[in-house]
Amino acid sequence: MMFGGWPEGSVCGTLASVPAASPLHRRRRRQPLALVASFAFASLASLACVKTEDAEQAPAIRIDAERFRVDRNDDDYTKGGTAPLVTIVVFTDFACPPCARSWTVFDHLLEDYGDDLQIVFRSYTVPGFGRGEQAAEAAYAAGAQGKFWEMHARLFAQGGDFDRPTLRAHAEELGLDVPRFLDELDTGAHAARRIRDRRAATTLGITGLPAMFVNGLYLAGFVEEATMHGIVDEELKRARALVDDGVARAELYPTMMASAATKRVAEPAADDLRKQLADKQTEAAPPKKLVEPNGESRYRIEPGTAPLRGPADAPVVIVAFTDFQCPFCKRAWKEELQPLLARHEGDVALAVRQLPLPIHNAAVGAAKAAIAAGKQGKFWEMHDRLIAHEGSLGRNNFVAWVRELGLDEAEFLRVLDDPATAAEVDADVRLSNLVGVDGTPGFFVNGRYVGGYLPGQLDGLVTEELERANELIAKGTPRREVFARTMAEAIPESEFPNK
Repeated sequence: MMFGGWPEGSVCGTLASVPAASPLHRRRRRQPLALVASFAFASLASLACVKTEDAEQAPAIRIDAERFRVDRNDDDYTKGGTAPLVTIVVFTDFACPPCARSWTVFDHLLEDYGDDLQIVFRSYTVPGFGRGEQAAEAAYAAGAQGKFWEMHARLFAQGGDFDRPTLRAHAEELGLDVPRFLDELDTGAHAARRIRDRRAATTLGITGLPAMFVNGLYLAGFVEEATMHGIVDEELKRARALVDDGVARAELYPTMMASAATKRVAEPAADDLRKQLADKQTEAAPPKKLVEPNGESRYRIEPGTAPLRGPADAPVVIVAFTDFQCPFCKRAWKEELQPLLARHEGDVALAVRQLPLPIHNAAVGAAKAAIAAGKQGKFWEMHDRLIAHEGSLGRNNFVAWVRELGLDEAEFLRVLDDPATAAEVDADVRLSNLVGVDGTPGFFVNGRYVGGYLPGQLDGLVTEELERANELIAKGTPRREVFARTMAEAIPESEFPNK
């Protein structure tokens, strides 16, 4: 479709021949409901990183397509790490709906990959369409006052009709120096920057939006999140190999660009890459849709070999399936679990079982690090460091914490790399699959399931279980036997919903 309006598909085209991309992939990422007046709704979702169904595990994708040289500018607006392993340069237009959907995906990727990923903004507007040029200059004018990304989010949320009163209202709400903002907007103070971006896009031969270059790999149009994960995961492997060969992280992107092609992109090249990705996904077995546990039933989910945080005779035991890179696990720990354990000290115990998700590249290593520290009696000390840590995560972090904790470093590393430790993680993942935990965090309170994190829900269930435990104790059940008796009456593993 030409300039009369953006198409509803995956590509905003400057030419009618631009091929459409894959249909919109909706990741079932449960949003922070308190931010959107959630309690007005009858049905509330939890906050969770999802491992199946809509957030299917992306297959490993080996990409051997041609790389194109996209030089960086010192004044680029970026999100993510300052010395990333993967750099995505995105050409976009605020009046383009598929561009807006793409930025939602990028925000999710940044959340998952942390400092290993950087997203670079470039403007590429269609002259006269949807006042996208004026919107781009508004973003740059806001950026001159340190509010580029805040304006960026507002413009994409609005999605068009960027007239002067509307842009002024955005500036006022962001607390900008409005006269300065309007003066720069009216005089075209940032037009040169916008035109520079457009010329760069034209030189590259881009014909549709959004257009992105992942470490120089060209993708045209909206790309669903699972596919983006597959691409980024493969690029991470390549980047780490370069780092192992001695390339500094800060020099990774220039190193890749040094050998990249300087010619114009061609649609067949983009089509070939998209076909390669589609073929790989077609070959991969579709993920099994898990049947979630019934929240009204009890399941025999016990701590296993995981150490307890709390008394061994606690009548209420919470077993949490956790991913140390899951932002919702971090929130649940900080906002609810820690205060809950403090309030019910002596009556409630917590055990953690490992559920590292494929979308979090360092999660398996973190799970093994917790187990390895636990072999020396320091599981919870390592747990607290892992769950509080933000940004990239790896062996260097583990070793630093091992030294802080006074552990035997050589023994820790031996256990970390021991196949038996990986087998422990795998056993927890297998159990989560059998019972139907479809994401993290997942909690079992005396066997009763809570999926994801919804503030207050876990505390309410603990209160119910404490009341039940006190009734059993009052009727003669020894306190130390309450949890064991509860598990004996729960649904056994042989009858879990995903056999």
